[in-house]
Amino acid sequence: MERWGRWIGIVFQIELLLLLLAGGFAAWQLDDRMLHATVVVGAAAWLVAATTLLGHDTSLMRQWRGTLQFAACWLIFPLFKAIRTVYITHPADAALLALDRRLWGGASLPEHILGWEHAWLSEILSAGYFLFYFVVLLPVIGFSMRRRSREAKAFFIGLTLMYLFGFVGYVLVPAGGPYLAFPQTFPYPPQGGPITAFLVSVVKNGITGMDVFPSLHAGIGTYVLGFFALGGYRRIAVVLAPVVTALVIATVYLRYHYGIDVFCGLTLAAAVLTFVQRYRKECSV
Repeated sequence: MERWGRWIGIVFQIELLLLLLAGGFAAWQLDDRMLHATVVVGAAAWLVAATTLLGHDTSLMRQWRGTLQFAACWLIFPLFKAIRTVYITHPADAALLALDRRLWGGASLPEHILGWEHAWLSEILSAGYFLFYFVVLLPVIGFSMRRRSREAKAFFIGLTLMYLFGFVGYVLVPAGGPYLAFPQTFPYPPQGGPITAFLVSVVKNGITGMDVFPSLHAGIGTYVLGFFALGGYRRIAVVLAPVVTALVIATVYLRYHYGIDVFCGLTLAAAVLTFVQRYRKECSV
């Protein structure tokens, strides 16, 4: 299983390089200074992360592989916006909406939930959606401090797999989400208060237009919760459970995802958790 970890890291590094090259060329065509800066910073992060694939398993840089690949991943992610603008001429939103309507009895899941809209509920779910960043970053920081442990290695292998397959989905099924593709059907933003308004501004600045399928918000949130729950971290899992529940519901309630996106994100999380549990068992022998 240790060998699997190394190969997963290599494949992910190759994927990030391809995204960096495609995004860099697209940013050059768009002549966008912010995207140019993203390319430079992303390239530097990629090079540093690449060094972790060299040397022995006990080397200092190798121990930082999960953390550095995660950092490179987040820094390269904004280039999806350039890729979407330059290369994607036919987004998959129409196909996803049609499929979602078939799955949910004639109306898509976000259409069914339109009737739930209340200002107080929007505030709660917007807070849950925003807390995704803490659900991911706090464990990353914690396991980076324990990077030599088997648990840290298992956590980062699973997180890497979530992003690896998630980014494949973004490229093969590029879509912007219900609120972006069908504003007449999905009024946006939902009625709410200051938290909802803050989240709307955050999403507006970070939108790429092709980061919907699968839902990594739902998938990674569930992966983190499952990792702690299955690993015996009961107190952490109890704290995370309501946050992740709100986060998953929010992805559809706020019109960011179709039901099929969330279903596939949860399915991916379940598959990755199965692999991680096997890694845990074999490494404990």
